Amino acid sequence: MALISQLGDLWRRRPNLVHWSAVGVVALVALMLVAGMAGRARSAAAAWGTSVRVLAAQVPLAVGSSPEDHVDLVEVPAHLVPAGALTSAIGLGELTRAVPRGGLLTELDFDPASGVSPGRRGIGISVVSHAPDVKPGTEVELMLFADIDPFDPGVGDTSASRVPAFVLAASRDRWLVEIEPVHIDEVARASATGVVVPIVLDRNANR
Repeated sequence: MALISQLGDLWRRRPNLVHWSAVGVVALVALMLVAGMAGRARSAAAAWGTSVRVLAAQVPLAVGSSPEDHVDLVEVPAHLVPAGALTSAIGLGELTRAVPRGGLLTELDFDPASGVSPGRRGIGISVVSHAPDVKPGTEVELMLFADIDPFDPGVGDTSASRVPAFVLAASRDRWLVEIEPVHIDEVARASATGVVVPIVLDRNANR
């Protein structure tokens, strides 16, 4: 009779046994999932390695643009960081080659030699506000007025020298041009201390 009584008690308590058995199974599954996720996280961290914060373009960046307001610092595995990658947006100049959205910025993106023909030099210059609208590849002639006050053109040397150039990039008052190395100093001087007036050359005008 005692055995029958015990079996009766177990039968009456069967809902509790099923409940706690289910709880135990769920807890075991949860522990296994957590352990698996932790293992995968450790594996991912090992594969990622040491991170480096470098500049990436938030939007496509065009040649000649100033990207300071359109870049952000992102975490990149050290073994994937290109040589010369930039880590600060302070003091960035004008791009000498285009950078796609998400691309990492490097020193070469600002190097005047990027995209310049062999044997020639690239240089960024300030041009007069009424300079013509041009596209990259346009052939121009730079009229150089050195040591002239732009706000008082009558002061200084008003004689101009002329230098042939090709446009690599152009904004409203800043151009990146390609010139012969022999002209680098005089172009830089006129851009810094005087006035540069670009004239578009039409090679087909007399044909």
